[in-house]
Amino acid sequence: MMAKGESSNKWMQPGWRVEQKYANKVLIGNWAEDRLQFTRECRTASSSNRLDYRPQWDHRPDISMRQRALRKGEGLPAKLLLAHHNTPSSHYLVSLYDETYGRRSCAALPKMRSWHSDKLGWVPERSDHPVTAPATNFGLAERVQARLERQQHWQGRPATSVYRATYPRHPVSAFQQPRRSGLRPIHLTSPDLQRTLQPRRLTAADTPDREIPSI
Repeated sequence: MMAKGESSNKWMQPGWRVEQKYANKVLIGNWAEDRLQFTRECRTASSSNRLDYRPQWDHRPDISMRQRALRKGEGLPAKLLLAHHNTPSSHYLVSLYDETYGRRSCAALPKMRSWHSDKLGWVPERSDHPVTAPATNFGLAERVQARLERQQHWQGRPATSVYRATYPRHPVSAFQQPRRSGLRPIHLTSPDLQRTLQPRRLTAADTPDREIPSI
């Protein structure tokens, strides 16, 4: 107890005043963290959307509005677009473009149309009575089928680059065979060729004079 009391009162003695006691105002250690400490309320932060749109617990949804939104998002089914008059789907194989530019329509003039007061339009409308004929087959389905078959054929093989697919490896027989060209030996040449080449190997002194042809 005596030692504890002496240690606690040593700062009051004159000899221990050389050891200055630092206060919290001295900027040492974690002075920045100590200065920025503040108390925060323990509550969950709220967003602007949560403050503006508060839940209405006693509200009931409008069923009719939900149905209209569902129909607007999904759109009309295909049976209401094409088969609303019990018309078979084969009746719409020829488009208006094919009928106009594919020369599928008859060469005769179209029927005279009259104004229908109930429908508020000219009847008969040409688009209401399309041409009942097989579809124009210009090879699109065959090209797609061939492309799918090629993809399935190359699916199990390693992928090739565009350069290798464009320039395949050709067989050796497709290239031109090498050919040798040169003069044959003297003992294999013709006599006329020997006579033309023989003076070239002689010197100027050994070359015989040219005979003057007789007239």
